[in-house]
Amino acid sequence: MRCQDAFREGFGANANSGYIAIRAEFFLAEQHCAPEKIQAVRQCIVSALTEARPKTAEAQVLSDAIRAFDWVETFESRAPLLRLEREYQDQEVAGEEAWRHYLREQLQRGLFFTAYAKITWEQALATNILHLQPVHPAPAPPQQEPAATPKPAAPARFERLARRPLRSSIQTFFRANYANHIRLSAIADNKAHIMISVNSILLSVAISMLTYQSATNKNPLIVLPIMMFLVTSLTSLIFAVLSSRPRVTSFVPAPDQTVSPVFFGNFIHLTLDQYEAAVDAMLRDGSLLFGNMARDIYYLGQVLDRKYRLLTFSYTVFMMGFVATVGAFLGAYFLG
Repeated sequence: MRCQDAFREGFGANANSGYIAIRAEFFLAEQHCAPEKIQAVRQCIVSALTEARPKTAEAQVLSDAIRAFDWVETFESRAPLLRLEREYQDQEVAGEEAWRHYLREQLQRGLFFTAYAKITWEQALATNILHLQPVHPAPAPPQQEPAATPKPAAPARFERLARRPLRSSIQTFFRANYANHIRLSAIADNKAHIMISVNSILLSVAISMLTYQSATNKNPLIVLPIMMFLVTSLTSLIFAVLSSRPRVTSFVPAPDQTVSPVFFGNFIHLTLDQYEAAVDAMLRDGSLLFGNMARDIYYLGQVLDRKYRLLTFSYTVFMMGFVATVGAFLGAYFLG
């Protein structure tokens, strides 16, 4: 307390600037700076922090740097902390308008002296002052009955897609969907071929074991697991074949029905001239083009759904039949 009292007596209202100057003086002395430089730095700090307009250029630069840091660059994060500090010292919570008035006064005192500081920070300082101006709510305009406006009719499906800027996005959508459906179809066919190959080999082995007389005569119970495996393997094979079997949906369009030239099952009944006319009409009409492509993707999804349902049943029957066959074979072996 004695040191603080003596410090206040020595610097009076400029205690903060004096404290900073003393800290700088001790620091420069530790760095073995010349005494005249230490004195010049001390005078510069005191002048920058106490005088309304510092006289030396160095003090003006330092004053501009302090004001730019405190009231421009760190103002948003520093202002709430400064408010808490003042409320803690005064033991009184300031109102919102009183606090904004205090900040406006502090910002308006923050004048810059150098040309660089004025160019760099004066606009930001003015913006902060403008944000702290008292806000007077504008009177609400008299409410009027909204005029009943007819709702615009919703456009038909795919009507204006060809003329919009997102045409490239639509093309990417269809391209990616076609590629995904073809890839999923190839995966389903590959899984079906695996199941067909495995079941064909196991059926041949089971039939050979069934016709092997010495094994069946020695243990007649061995016939039961062989018959179980024959039935389940044959069932799994049938569903795998149904999954990979090609299925083309074709129909003869009615006179008033639009022909889709996208899928061959729809245009195989057309002549070459009719097919070219249908393609020409589709390419000239964006809604017709995108509509046909969307319907084609939908029917591709229907085919994929059928493929994967049959494959799921085939794999399930094979797995359950294999487990049941092994269990029945172990039972026949130990009971025989």
